[in-house]
Amino acid sequence: MKKTLHSPHSKIIAQTLVNIRKDVNLTQRQLAERLGREHSFIAHYELGERRVDLAEFYWICEACQADAIAQASNIMKAFTQLSPQSSP
Repeated sequence: MKKTLHSPHSKIIAQTLVNIRKDVNLTQRQLAERLGREHSFIAHYELGERRVDLAEFYWICEACQADAIAQASNIMKAFTQLSPQSSP
């Protein structure tokens, strides 16, 4: 299995999380405040420098009033559109 941090899959997740935040007009600092985290937490995962686990993904969606199930489904659909060379 390949490392995921800088994979196309990771980029899809990061961009989805950026879009979720921007859809509700939150800054990184505002989202960090809602999550009780430091601003760098948001910046690092949005830049693809940090992974987000499923619980964090759920909490981020909740903080942005986004449907976590729908967002996860969209990510999985985007994964299926990647070329076979992008997968492990």
